[in-house]
Amino acid sequence: MHKVHIIGSGFSSLATGCYLAKAGYEVTLLEKNNTIGGRAREMHKDGFRFDMGPSWYWMPDVFDKFFQDFGHQTSDFYELIKLSPSYRVHFEDEEYIDVPDSLEEIYKVFDQLEPGSAVRLKEFLALAKTNYEIAMKDLVYKPGLSPLELVTPSTALRLNQFIQTVSSQVRKRFTNPKLIKILEFPVLFLGAKPQNTPGFYNFMNWADFGLGTWYPKGGMVQVIKGMEKLFLSLGGKIETNSPVDKIEYANNR
Repeated sequence: MHKVHIIGSGFSSLATGCYLAKAGYEVTLLEKNNTIGGRAREMHKDGFRFDMGPSWYWMPDVFDKFFQDFGHQTSDFYELIKLSPSYRVHFEDEEYIDVPDSLEEIYKVFDQLEPGSAVRLKEFLALAKTNYEIAMKDLVYKPGLSPLELVTPSTALRLNQFIQTVSSQVRKRFTNPKLIKILEFPVLFLGAKPQNTPGFYNFMNWADFGLGTWYPKGGMVQVIKGMEKLFLSLGGKIETNSPVDKIEYANNR
């Protein structure tokens, strides 16, 4: 049996470990801290519990697919709560907007701030939903080895969306600065600025408004605990307090 050591124990390490263990490898995760989770750790102080890293749970279908790959449901490991409102956006003028958890209520918020904008939002989200479905089907699960992976029959038909930016798409449809900021916000989770991000990635707006914002009961660490339970059930091993100082190579291996 081939042995594999994975450095770290965050989401990607646990997910990789699960797939390798399922494939028959002997997998050990090495974690320098005394608890696992990477950025998704928790802190307890004075009777309170704090999430140390991620605080929102978007794109629940991605988590569902992961657990289904191992014959499980997400609910086998933790309970999800849909947040209502999804979140609150604060602006520099000290005003704020609560983003509702349903599309119909979101349309009302937009129309209140910019009359007639709900119609344009519906059209924009229809595009975002289609792009989301294409991304999940054809792009997201590819290995990311070449930009050519982005070229599929579906994306070729949307070449104009790779020339436009998310910012230009939004600003073409809306004028209210607060609504623009709300719509340009989700792509920040991709580590990119809306003015530099191809318009195709507006699928993050569907992840936001269409799929909603969720929270695992008991904190984001419950996702880590669920993945840990799955990993251990597949025969994986975890060693905490095990920092890695260097990786040695011999003969290019």
